[in-house]
Amino acid sequence: MGIVKSIFGGGDKSSPVKNIESPKELKIGDLLKMEFADQTLISGGTLKVDEQFFYDLSAVENCKVVSVMEGADQRIYLSTSSVNPERPLEVAISVLPETIFKVFKQKKFVAIFDEPDNINHRIKRKAELTDLDELQGFMGEIYSQERTNEAYRSTQDCRDEARVDPNWVAFDYKLLVSEDRQHAIRIEVFDGGRTDIYFIAYLALNKVEEYWPV
Repeated sequence: MGIVKSIFGGGDKSSPVKNIESPKELKIGDLLKMEFADQTLISGGTLKVDEQFFYDLSAVENCKVVSVMEGADQRIYLSTSSVNPERPLEVAISVLPETIFKVFKQKKFVAIFDEPDNINHRIKRKAELTDLDELQGFMGEIYSQERTNEAYRSTQDCRDEARVDPNWVAFDYKLLVSEDRQHAIRIEVFDGGRTDIYFIAYLALNKVEEYWPV
């Protein structure tokens, strides 16, 4: 642990010890060690919470904690989800449009935005993919749209009951889930047109080998 904290910094020995049993309990500065996984970006890696966002997505996810992790070749978004009860650990990466169109046919993917009244979009991954090693383990084969609704995001911790108003920012939320429910695509469309797209892999909670609180 001393070596880990010498790499990432932090580690006040006078701080009270806390236990972490779930990604929901992570705070900025906390670290964790991943087991080996199909996702090469995180497999066997040590990650540190650099930033956190909080979501109100639906009645079942009204204070979703998303921790932005450093320690991999790109930012990892770690949280928990109700999509797959057997694999509640949600690990996501942000993807750009040019990457999306390497994975899916552009016309099919753009239809998700161009046909807002159609809430049953279904997209299939292209048969051959090249130069996308960073997406290994984050892609399913066939996705179906399951959710489309207004949702809210904040940088203020909604777990803190002392905060009356977390200062939510509204956005349009869409979720497409793979047939085996091991992958998903989350789309967030904000006022002004800014759009964030994430590829998601759902894993078992024991894929986190160990937590190290600050």
